Amino acid sequence: MASKASPGRLLRLTLQVYRNQASSIEEREKFARDYLAKAAALHAKNGMEMYQQVYTPVGYRNGLDEMNRRSNRGWTIDDHDVTVEFYFRNFAEPNKVNTDPEFQDLQASEGPYVNLVHTVVTLGWVEKYVDGGDVVNIGEDGKSTYPPWSELNDLSTAFPARPAEGATYSLSEETKDGAEAK
Repeated sequence: MASKASPGRLLRLTLQVYRNQASSIEEREKFARDYLAKAAALHAKNGMEMYQQVYTPVGYRNGLDEMNRRSNRGWTIDDHDVTVEFYFRNFAEPNKVNTDPEFQDLQASEGPYVNLVHTVVTLGWVEKYVDGGDVVNIGEDGKSTYPPWSELNDLSTAFPARPAEGATYSLSEETKDGAEAK
């Protein structure tokens, strides 16, 4: 069993991206391995909890589609090549990454390997209940130790404080209703 303390809210932002088909698999692998080593250091330096990528090549998607047909699941198989996952407690962390000049330079190198057209983005919170084969985040009463959904759903606490009058505000720092802050 997990500790009785609430694990709090962990946000997860995903980017589901297509590969640039003009590059070979060997070129993409070399780029990804080099890029990710540098990006990981920058994400850690700027306070991100976790950063990972999930690869979904055509052969895996075909296998999933076959499983779908055999089991008559009715699934829609996503055809993106990679899902990039960012985990953080508030939007200050990804904003620090995005405004880091080293990261901006690194991101500029993606063009030959990444096709950002039709990128799908998701945002949500994570509730982990099994980790390393152990049940976690369940109290001795047999209930989740996470805060109530009403608290987790309130994104106002995940945004940095608004800047003083006349200060700039990054586009990634928005109010919970999506309107740009002034």
